[in-house]
Amino acid sequence: MIKVFKRFYWFLFRYKKAFTAFAFALVISVILSNLTPYIYKLLVDAIPSKNYQLLLKIILLFIGIKIAANLFNALTFYLGDKALFSAARDARILIFKRIQDLDFAFHVNKSTGSLISVFKRGDNAFFSLFHDLNIHIYQIIISLFVVLFFFIKIAPSIAFLMLFIFLGNTFVSWRLIRFNIKKRRAFNKAEDKISGIITDSLINYETVKFFAQEEREKNRLKEEFKDWLIRLWGYANSFRLMDITIGTLSNLGILAILWIVIRKLVIGEIGAGDLILVVSFTTNFYHSFFDFLYRLRDIAKDYVDIQRYFSILDNEILIKDPEKPVKVKNIKGEIQFEGVSFSYPDNKEDILKDVNLYIKSAESVAFVGRSGVGKTTIVRLLLRFYDVADGKISIDGIDIRNFTKSQLRSFMAVVPQEPLLFNNTIGFNIAYGSPKAKKKDIVRAAKMANLHDFIRRLSFKYKTQVGERGIKLSGGQKQRLAIARAILTDPKIIIFDEATSNLDSESETLIQDALWKITKNRTVLIIAHRFSTVRKANKIVVLDKGQVAEIGSHDDLIKKKGLYSYLWHLQSKGRDGQGIDLLK
Repeated sequence: MIKVFKRFYWFLFRYKKAFTAFAFALVISVILSNLTPYIYKLLVDAIPSKNYQLLLKIILLFIGIKIAANLFNALTFYLGDKALFSAARDARILIFKRIQDLDFAFHVNKSTGSLISVFKRGDNAFFSLFHDLNIHIYQIIISLFVVLFFFIKIAPSIAFLMLFIFLGNTFVSWRLIRFNIKKRRAFNKAEDKISGIITDSLINYETVKFFAQEEREKNRLKEEFKDWLIRLWGYANSFRLMDITIGTLSNLGILAILWIVIRKLVIGEIGAGDLILVVSFTTNFYHSFFDFLYRLRDIAKDYVDIQRYFSILDNEILIKDPEKPVKVKNIKGEIQFEGVSFSYPDNKEDILKDVNLYIKSAESVAFVGRSGVGKTTIVRLLLRFYDVADGKISIDGIDIRNFTKSQLRSFMAVVPQEPLLFNNTIGFNIAYGSPKAKKKDIVRAAKMANLHDFIRRLSFKYKTQVGERGIKLSGGQKQRLAIARAILTDPKIIIFDEATSNLDSESETLIQDALWKITKNRTVLIIAHRFSTVRKANKIVVLDKGQVAEIGSHDDLIKKKGLYSYLWHLQSKGRDGQGIDLLK
């Protein structure tokens, strides 16, 4: 718990001046707001004298205090917001940055819907926790000290009783709030599952419609709501328990205070003004204490939400940048795998075993093989999405672990099997890797990718919106856009990860043409499903059971009559669907 609050105040204390001024204004505001019962006492005590001027002064003092309290109250919120707004922004940016920095393994296993829920609840909790903890709770505590100050002057026994009631109720409240926190955590888990289902269904709405499974998705959500409702009732009833328990204890405490003060009035120990002061303070503070209870409940809720929000920062970045990275302005594009072995965190067996491979600068190399032999894994290791278990990968003789991840990836561009685009314009998506690119450069890249003619026919040209994940474009158009995006970054190494596997013949021809256009003076790695894509490659690497089985040109490998020749003839006869999957 301490860790969460330390983190919370770390963001706030970055704006110490505003926060300190806020705290000072808060104290003045609360003290002024709590002087009303004392003014009532002065007024009641002055009435018997019938001194008009004295009564008028007391009334003017009362109005003056009210105006000053209102001004300081407004100033309190203004100064508080100056610190809060900036701190909440900083927290959101830092946590978002952390998510972006986390490893590929984190993003593979994350639930986008749950993560969005955590983000939304956490950001709301940051605002709510600030107001509950730094304004409302402090208002009540300062009010308590004001009450005790005046009660001690009248009768110390009343002050001690008020303090005992406050501390006793606070202790009971805390015990009940721990139960409330437990119920909140359980409800949050159920809520995250609901959010995950909704997000998953919305992202995959095409699949839902392809198979007419709208009813199934509704029922899936409806079924999950059963547990959600149970958790919500458990959470809601924890509030009812707190209301009944604390309400009963508080009323009994107020009864005890009023009984003591009336008894003292009857025996002449205090006057009518003192009675008015005690009754006013007690009834006002009764409402303040209930507000205190509500704020404690809100703090408990906010704590659970912000704890999950801040816990994102506790996820360790496993693939770290070196402390003293190598800085290179340009590379030739030579790549070498030396004794590389690797297995995924959830797998016991190595997906790659003692792989040795040298790729010359400006050489085009294709990787082929059955499903699961490690073709895509080679790309992920080269990009440092994961680190090798044994051996090393180097570029121009430099171990890739000696580069920062950003610099390493700046040497390369990837055209994936399924390009996912931002819900923005065609121009924005082409220039995503080169945000400072000029219009003429974007057009040049589109022409090289055989995309410009298509864009030219659109009403809004390069300002055409592509829709969520690029839904308004066909598969071939998205692939060519991804190629244009890669070209624009002018990388020394380009990776085509099954870029033609799901396309029709015409689209494949356009993409292959674009692919070979841009290979000049670049190292090109091609992961291929269709062997027609790899025939022109300088070198073809055949992987089998995580190892390099064969290396050579297309003609050499066909003559060798090994695994490549077998797979080539199998596919060329149109039988690649019969039990041999060449993907990945």
